[in-house]
Amino acid sequence: MKKLLLGLGMLLSGTVGFTGWCMAAVMKVEPGAQSRIFGCLYGTDWLPVLFFAAMAAAGLALAVREARRDS
Repeated sequence: MKKLLLGLGMLLSGTVGFTGWCMAAVMKVEPGAQSRIFGCLYGTDWLPVLFFAAMAAAGLALAVREARRDS
């Protein structure tokens, strides 16, 4: 049960962090300057986005595995 809650927490944190970082990347350019969110990420801006995406994926995998084990 503890690992299930840990996985759900990681999934939520990763999703919120990923979304927040993408929103921050969009806000640093002028309106209409970029057509895609990922076009606003330059250089090392990708590292936090990939970290949060990996955290969400790991949390989802952990939560699914523990949910199957508990049932």
